[in-house]
Amino acid sequence: MTVLGINFGHMFAGAVIIEVVFAWPGIGSLLIDSIKYRDYMIVQGILIFVVFIFIIVNLLVDLIYSWLNPKIVYN
Repeated sequence: MTVLGINFGHMFAGAVIIEVVFAWPGIGSLLIDSIKYRDYMIVQGILIFVVFIFIIVNLLVDLIYSWLNPKIVYN
């Protein structure tokens, strides 16, 4: 489960690279263009969104841990 949670972050990084290389529109290419044109508000918004997604994924991994192994108890 931990590896799946970590791989989710690698998928986001890979998506940014794929979008830039193949010129696909998406959040990764928007981030790169915003950095290039120094549009800091969009960069901050995208980073907050990505951090929020990581937090949700980590929370889901922790909840799945407790579901898979009932011996794990969070106080």
